[in-house]
This record gives sequence, structure tokens and C-alpha cells, in this order.
Amino acid sequence: MPKGLYIHIPFCDHICTYCDFPKLLTKGQRHEAYVESLIRELRYYEQQVGFDEVQTVYIGGGTPTALSIEQIRPLFDYLAQALPLDQLVEFSLEANPENLTEEKVNYFIANHVSRFSLGVQTFDEQLLKIIGRKHRRQEVHRAVSLLRSKGITNINIDLIYSIPTQTLEQVQRDVEEAISLGVEHISAYSLIVEEHTPLYLAYMKDQVTLTDNELEAHMYELVINTLEKNGYHHYEISNFSTSRPSIHNQWYWKNKTYFGVGLGAHGYIEGVRYQNTRSINAYIEKLNKGELPIIESRTLTVEEHLEEEMFLGLRLQEGVDLSEISAHYERDVESLYRTALQQLIKEGYLIRQNNRIKLTRRGLLMANDVFEQFLLSI
Repeated sequence: MPKGLYIHIPFCDHICTYCDFPKLLTKGQRHEAYVESLIRELRYYEQQVGFDEVQTVYIGGGTPTALSIEQIRPLFDYLAQALPLDQLVEFSLEANPENLTEEKVNYFIANHVSRFSLGVQTFDEQLLKIIGRKHRRQEVHRAVSLLRSKGITNINIDLIYSIPTQTLEQVQRDVEEAISLGVEHISAYSLIVEEHTPLYLAYMKDQVTLTDNELEAHMYELVINTLEKNGYHHYEISNFSTSRPSIHNQWYWKNKTYFGVGLGAHGYIEGVRYQNTRSINAYIEKLNKGELPIIESRTLTVEEHLEEEMFLGLRLQEGVDLSEISAHYERDVESLYRTALQQLIKEGYLIRQNNRIKLTRRGLLMANDVFEQFLLSI
């Protein structure tokens, strides 16, 4: 049974130039109707599948903290009766520094939120403008201090590197400032310019120049080296922790099943991957009629399961155990991937320790190319 529950809140006070997640400007939206529909979707899965084994909840977005307490209260009231919140091993909430107030923090803590993930991206105020963020660096410091004053000991900061015009020195300063805040977890992602975003349109009009691959690789290495030297364990391609790795996100990387509810959410239940509509009107209308808002679902084949076990598992520093995968799916994974494994090990992208394989530092820098070698359908 699924051990993770992801809930998507799509509302944002502003739209960042790079963001391709399902999101809507907060002003003028159907907040109450959306939350009501969200609860209908949750109730369906509670009744049809059950939340008995759920251990982690992650509320993401969008910006969950863009909603007022009154707007989000019905969701937390439902969760309190549907789940043993005080027994969860982790309850995460995404937040933007500028709208994380003391009143909201008190409310979320009272409702068993134990981990806060702050959307920081960069501390450089010129770079914040380029990517459309509205907070300022001092608001990040204020938010972390506020959480600490309330006894929160599990804080994540999201950083982005390879922002247009960003230099290695700016990346270094960002990482060092995040470290100086003493947070337990730092996620650092390379900027991906997705189609249909304002940043992509600016790129197509030659209004911005993207970071070249070589500089991006140097930035990634700088991030890894700086964080590791300061006591952060690099446990997943983009994630570093001193003591509190994200339990919820590990369900994804370890290819475990999870519920995904809300606008545009993805889920994976009993061998079926599904995706919800990204249209808020369609989402609300479907659930009002007693229908799920799923626009795509498919039962994975054994081959697709094997592919996912390999390229998701290799994201983790611990890598994957070939014998465990073979036993679980009753397929000889070693033989299936013999050529790819031999070549990737020979070229220094993978290292093998008994039955376990994992990415080398060189493999980390070329991870997507490595993962492609484990696709059986091409």
C-alpha cells in the first residue's frame, strides 16, 4: 500500500519565469471550491484504497502558504480525521519566505507539520529578479529564524544554479549563505528552461543567454564539494543533508507507491501511474460529478518497472541492488543490462560493489546520459 501522500496546492502570489508546475495566480481564483474538490479526491482514495499505511505527507505547489489559514483549514481538518497525523514520520510543507507568517507557522505546527521546505533559489537579489522571485534575502533569514524559534529542526532550502548571467562566485556565495543558516537539508537543482514559460519565451527571443554545459558542470561540482566539506551528505543527485534526508521523496526514488492528489498531480498506486488534469475548471467539475480528474493512466509493464528501478534508484548515492531487483521482478537484470553495465563501468560512469551499482562522480555529471542506457524500449 502507498506510504506517501502528495497534495498539490497550485496557487501563487506571482508566477516565476522558469516554473512549469501546475500553478495559478492566487488573486481571483476559486480557492474554496478547489479545496473542497481536493477533499473529495482525498476521500475517494481513503475509501477505495485506504490511508492505513501512509507514513509521510507532503503539501507542495504552487505555494501552499499563499492561502490564508481560513482557506486551507478545511484540508487540515479533513487530514486530522483521515490520518493519524501525530504518528506520521514526516509531514512536509512547501513555503515561500515572504508569506510565512508567525500565525501560519503556529497553525501548521499545531497541525503536525514537522518539516518546512523554503523556496529560496538564490540569495542574489539581481538573480531573484531574473527568475521572477519576489522575496529578498533577509526574508529568508527571517523565515529560518522564525521556524527555529518555534522549535522546528527539519528545514530544507531549495537552491537553483545555472541561472542566466550567474557566475561560479555567485553560486559559491549562495551555497555558503545557505550553510550559514544551519539548515538540515539543502536541495540544489540546475535550472531547466521548460517550454511555455516566460523564461523560455525570453530565450527564444534572444533576450537571455543560457548557461553553457561546461560552466553548469563546474557549478554542480562546486555545489557538491562545498556542501560535502561542510558536513552535508550527498545522498541523492540534487539533495544534501546533515542528518535529515527527505523520507517522503525517497518513496519516489525507491520506486515505492504513493498517492498524488490535486491539480496536475502524479500518483503511483498498485502498479498504475496516473496524472491529473492541469485545468482547475476541469478538476473541480470532474470531482463535483463524482469522477476522478485523471487525464492519463497506465499499468506499467515489467520492462517499464525495471527501467524505473534503474534510473530512479541510481539517483540515490546508495545505488541499486541488482539481485534484489531480479528477485522482485523474476527477471535476470544482470543479463538484461549486461552490455550497458559493462560499458558504463569501463567508461567510469558506474562503480560496482558486489551486486550493487552506483554512479561515480563522473556519472553524476552525466546522469541523464547514463540513465538512457537503461531504457529497454529504444
